[in-house]
Amino acid sequence: MMMGRRGMLALLTGGMALVLSGCGRSQAWLRYRLTLEVNTPSGVSIGSSVLECTLYGPSMIPLPGDIGGSGNIGEAPTVDLGSGRFLFAVLADPLYRRDLFSIVSKVLAYPELKLGPPNEGMQERMKKAAATKSSVMLLRRDYPMLVTFANVSNPSSIVEVSPDNLAAAFGVGYSLKRITFEAVDAKTPLTAGFSDRFPAIAKHRGNFRKTPPNTPRDQDLDASLGASSFFTGAAK
Repeated sequence: MMMGRRGMLALLTGGMALVLSGCGRSQAWLRYRLTLEVNTPSGVSIGSSVLECTLYGPSMIPLPGDIGGSGNIGEAPTVDLGSGRFLFAVLADPLYRRDLFSIVSKVLAYPELKLGPPNEGMQERMKKAAATKSSVMLLRRDYPMLVTFANVSNPSSIVEVSPDNLAAAFGVGYSLKRITFEAVDAKTPLTAGFSDRFPAIAKHRGNFRKTPPNTPRDQDLDASLGASSFFTGAAK
């Protein structure tokens, strides 16, 4: 008996579903709060953001080049310093040497968090951090890239800020007090609303500023940032 076209399609679709369902992979999620504290002439200003990082291993059915992957969604922690001035911790620098997922990976390995021995896998650390609501102050070497804008309505006015010299960007009396990490409950809402607060930044397409040809890749990093450096995933 010959099978109809629809029947064959259903069979193929069902078979594909079975194959895909068999391609399971280990996964872990961690929702966390990153907080920046800035000393100012009038006291300490604080800004934070709740983000989520994800890590998944390779498929149980070996696939060429499949080594798993990672991701981070949310928006950049932002400190309002008044008079239209803001300090941002971007989600990733252009060279991905200070992206938040990598930073979280390093933070979860801090001995004081006691999330496992040195050879403990990242997924296990993430699960333990979520269960224990781990919190810690970041080491200076693990700081994210910090930036500000001379005018948040003009994305090309972006400037990188040295964590060791906020006074150069904001004036005497400004300094970075600390940056902290805190694992939070999985139901804690992701921080959102970036596009409402900073529409010019959120709607900009491409890099914020053009650089001259042949500019070394590790120079003028702030010029290579774009809207996706400040919000990704559901946080827009």
